[in-house]
Amino acid sequence: MAPTNAKSLMKDFRASFRRKKATNPTPKIDAKQLVEEEEQAKLAELKENLARNIPSRYDDSDLMAFLRARSLNVKEAEKLMKVDFNLRKFLQMEEFLKGENHPQILLNSKYSVSGIIGFDNEGTLVRVINIGYSDAKGFISVLSTMDHFKLFLWYIERDLLLQKVENMKTGNKKNQIAYILNMEHLSMSKLMDKTIVEAGLMALKLLQDHYHDVVKVVYVVNAPSYFSSVFKLFKPVIKEALHQSIKVLDSNWKEELLKHIDADVLPVYLGGNRVDCTGDPECGEFIGFGGTIDDDYYPADFLDPDDPEVVSVNVPAGSSLFFRYSVPEVGTILRWHIQSKDNDIGIGVFLDTTEGHEESAKEGKQKKKREEDVSKMEPLTPPIRLQCHLCPEIGETAAWFSGSVVLQLDNTYSWMSAKEVMMKIIIEQPREGATNNKKVSELTTKTLQKPTRK
Repeated sequence: MAPTNAKSLMKDFRASFRRKKATNPTPKIDAKQLVEEEEQAKLAELKENLARNIPSRYDDSDLMAFLRARSLNVKEAEKLMKVDFNLRKFLQMEEFLKGENHPQILLNSKYSVSGIIGFDNEGTLVRVINIGYSDAKGFISVLSTMDHFKLFLWYIERDLLLQKVENMKTGNKKNQIAYILNMEHLSMSKLMDKTIVEAGLMALKLLQDHYHDVVKVVYVVNAPSYFSSVFKLFKPVIKEALHQSIKVLDSNWKEELLKHIDADVLPVYLGGNRVDCTGDPECGEFIGFGGTIDDDYYPADFLDPDDPEVVSVNVPAGSSLFFRYSVPEVGTILRWHIQSKDNDIGIGVFLDTTEGHEESAKEGKQKKKREEDVSKMEPLTPPIRLQCHLCPEIGETAAWFSGSVVLQLDNTYSWMSAKEVMMKIIIEQPREGATNNKKVSELTTKTLQKPTRK
């Protein structure tokens, strides 16, 4: 028998390994199935945690979207659902969606840069946005930040309603929207304007947190040469799911759109055959191309610093100031008028229902504290950067709670600039019917925390 050496042993081992691999192949792992199983397990856990506390407006698809928005972290998804519910209540979105209290500029279609053209080849609603034609800075100057929130939610909710109606006809189960983002005439100065960028980031956060699964695809067309460089600035805050949905098309973008949208649906200016009833290739009857906003729409309602009911404060750089208000009963009306000088200011609104504060609220007293731990309170809004140096933040809401409301003026994101803020906060009794708006108290705003650097 020939002596065995290392080389022959290795050869025999490799041959044996190949035979074993052939007779016992490793089963393939279906990654998609594993993800679906994990998602379903997390959904079951979230529903178990919430028990009967799931608001009726949310179904399993909504809960799944919250989970995906928080990378399947059940506790964080639960928090996000509560913020979403409270934000809609705070903004009174049900009334807004019914067409009540719309800003006048929203009723004037000549400033619109958007329109619905129909459905793509898979039955998904398609909205065109001619972003390059928008007077974006004008809109930021005539609409408050919270009105922008409402407008953003209004557009998406309307589109989703139309998609649901279409789904009932086609049997499509996905409630998603396709967008064509036309960047023709988009200048570098507009794209890099600080207030416009911040408004874009706000919209991006709203979309990813509150409508995580809504976007099917975004076709970017007519992108300027510098767009890719600017887009890189936004990439760190764009989640992977949305990033995969954004398709920046090159010079053959018309042909690419026609692969997904029928030529009779797509307007001529986007590469299709469609014109409106007047023969307009841009379909101006149902797609807006905007225009410069008239001076009449710009705000004229500013606070008077000599008004004794107006509170003026300086929020130091890197700091926050907190203010506490008592809300004695459900239905109480909260009114606000906030404006800043030269710069934006962040706000957060929180509900404190701890036992001591509930008692002081019932007594109508203001309880002073040197600091506020908002991490233990329920957020009524997400953190918001108000552009109230351009357009005052004026609004109201009806409380669906009782307790203490804590308003945070947040300047922790600015390490260089202090912010001068004026505000007037009014608390009114619940309305009786639609006529009783009697004011019972206007609480004196008091700083409850000395500025602290964070």
